[in-house]
Amino acid sequence: MNNPSSFQSSQTPQLTGATDFPVLITRPAGKADNLLAGLDELGIGYTYQPLITTQLMPLRGRDIQHLQQAELVIFVSVSAVTCLEQQFDLKSLTQPLLAVGATTASVLERSCGHTVTAPLDQRSEGVLALPQLQDVAGRDIVIVRGNGGRELIKQGLLVRGAKVTYVQSYKRVPLPLDGQRLSDQWRQQQIQCIVVTSNEILSLLLQSLPETARPWLAQRQWIMVSQRMAETAVASGIPMTNIFLAASANDQALLEAICQLRRKFHERAQSNAE
Repeated sequence: MNNPSSFQSSQTPQLTGATDFPVLITRPAGKADNLLAGLDELGIGYTYQPLITTQLMPLRGRDIQHLQQAELVIFVSVSAVTCLEQQFDLKSLTQPLLAVGATTASVLERSCGHTVTAPLDQRSEGVLALPQLQDVAGRDIVIVRGNGGRELIKQGLLVRGAKVTYVQSYKRVPLPLDGQRLSDQWRQQQIQCIVVTSNEILSLLLQSLPETARPWLAQRQWIMVSQRMAETAVASGIPMTNIFLAASANDQALLEAICQLRRKFHERAQSNAE
């Protein structure tokens, strides 16, 4: 298996594991380790091809001021935590901390030394449903994120009267990809299922591959993590019948979704053979 943490875009991703239901994993570079380990353990074949990587963004003086003065801080991803930690003492954050997802919360707790709250529903709607965000009129809230994303959280908080500021600790950078080569390779590997965990990744995938690949893409099974992603996919020609919404974007939910689609794939194959 490729080492995800040292993945280079120039590498040719190989199919790892069984070939009965090959899955394409597109999580960002270095962010797929646990998911790939789970697939290895279950004996499910996969190809790992990240489309984006992350780079640290230096904090500005006013960013530090916002963090120090905030009454509540929300971290949207593991990268938001790790890139901020490299340039700011997270233990100095004594105000309530929220995280989008259990993995982000766990990483943040280890770094800051106190309890972090995360919703079971890792979508923006799940964050906005947290009790800590219901009565926020007049409160200063900081959202630590990359270059864009999670605008719905800010919009929801502004409607509730909060004062919201973004602090950007990292940026997402598209990897240079040869779309034709990838398209040919994925066909050769007979990829059956494609896992995408953000609208940005979905858009990059569709933009990177040649137009001639669209019919093939439309025939794959897709695992996505939000209705908004599904709507984007449908608008791009992927039938809703081929889209499966995972319960969450965490590794366990994605593994369960892959296993469920794999069972259905085998059941259809067995039925057609009879």
